[in-house]
Amino acid sequence: MEYWTAFDTEQLTPVETQVLVIGSGAAGLTTALDCARAGKQVLVVVRDTLEDCNTAKAQGGIAAVMGEGDSTALHLEDTLIAGAGLTDEAMAKILVEEGPASVRDLIQDGALFDRTADGTLALGREGCHSRNRIVHANGDSTGAEVARALRAAAAKEPNITVLEHCYVADLLVKEGTCYGAIALYQGGPLYLRAAATVLATGGLGRLFAYTTNPHGALGAGAALAYRAGAELMDMEFVQFHPTALAKLGCPSFLVSEAVRGAGGKLYNTQGERFMPKHHPMAELAPRDVVARAIAWEMKKCQSDHVLLDTTGIDHFADKFPMITRTLRSYGVDPVKEQIPIAPAAHYMMGGVRTDAQGRTNIARLYACGEAACTGVQGANRLASNSLLEGLVFGHRTAEALEGESGVDCTARHWASHLVPVTQSESELQQLQETLRQLLSRQLGIARDREGMAEALRQLKAWAALFAGTACTTVTQLDLRCQLLVSQLITQAALAREESRGAHYRTDYPLSRVGWQHHSIEKLQKSQEANL
Repeated sequence: MEYWTAFDTEQLTPVETQVLVIGSGAAGLTTALDCARAGKQVLVVVRDTLEDCNTAKAQGGIAAVMGEGDSTALHLEDTLIAGAGLTDEAMAKILVEEGPASVRDLIQDGALFDRTADGTLALGREGCHSRNRIVHANGDSTGAEVARALRAAAAKEPNITVLEHCYVADLLVKEGTCYGAIALYQGGPLYLRAAATVLATGGLGRLFAYTTNPHGALGAGAALAYRAGAELMDMEFVQFHPTALAKLGCPSFLVSEAVRGAGGKLYNTQGERFMPKHHPMAELAPRDVVARAIAWEMKKCQSDHVLLDTTGIDHFADKFPMITRTLRSYGVDPVKEQIPIAPAAHYMMGGVRTDAQGRTNIARLYACGEAACTGVQGANRLASNSLLEGLVFGHRTAEALEGESGVDCTARHWASHLVPVTQSESELQQLQETLRQLLSRQLGIARDREGMAEALRQLKAWAALFAGTACTTVTQLDLRCQLLVSQLITQAALAREESRGAHYRTDYPLSRVGWQHHSIEKLQKSQEANL
């Protein structure tokens, strides 16, 4: 166990709870609600505000078998195809079979989804789906509606307490059991003592220079779990969304997969529609295929973007009001002109290794949602399966927590041997940006041994500068997290000597026989001094 903060639990007054949930997205709040309704006291802690999560940014929808002409067998088949031979079929079967009930539970909690004139759910279609099965809200604001409904439901639960601007820095683990966490709160350490702890911290897109993810998405769950001795799985598989706004001075705003499902077409800057030559499904090919095709066309045309043509989609502004409004605010009118787009880091298929009920290899430590890895997403996630995963496995994690009784968690934990960080905040922030550029350059859509080896050497050198230091600011903790998680991604990517799903290597451009296995990373005792 390696700590990043200096503390002694004997000198701190604990905040006690039965269930500590770290994160406020679909997975975290679903777990919290189910636990609270089962009579458990739940503390939800978030690094920023309750609204700041990947769930709230999701546009497309929730993939679930809710209409005629569809079946869980078809949804399972689509999920397996997208996963490129690495999907855990048993986990995927759980996902598609329990998905419809999870959507109905969400509706019961007040979520308002788009409906047809006869009152049935309006179902859209996205890349690699064989049927219309995407449940959506306000056209293109599904995540915001899911987050709103879950927050409103949580606010009504007396057993749920929320603590905002609380940055969890270290898990407290002794003899293979987790007893809570230490957080940075109001400038000092806060002792969170819990009978069970749930990591629902979301993704890690902010490790890259261009991403659709919110500010805090740095892979905190992976960093916390790894340092505590938990196993991580499939960290090499980072999904790049094919279509994010690429305009100078503007953020990488996500243009939903549903736009291509509605008829959006991709052209390079030479005016050629290119997806039909890259895949039989053209614009509706799996995300990894579309992202690589775009990157190839950008390189061929020596351009920093391609163009998404939405001008032929009838009633575009009515179907995609939020996308239209946002793009217009950035000076692009999707009704009248083509949208400049490029791939951006979007989703992490890997994460903290868990079973089907969120259990890790550490007792009383759980993980769910994007922070976790069950193998359900394989090497490449199927569009709109992410919100579904958060809901389904959030419920399942809560079920497992019902069996957790009270535990004597009064053991002393301390870290008093650490020295202060000497670099200034501005120096650290500059290094953070350098890190993002490095990862985008060497661990982006296309990778090779030489580039990744150089990245790993640099990451280890930077990490050595901070080994044994005590973090006292959010910037310090963020940087340590960036360095560690970037290193874990790089190590896994170097070890996988093939291309599969979202992991593409120019020196091994094809999938290889014998590589249909998951990568596992776990902290060894000899490595602790280097963290």
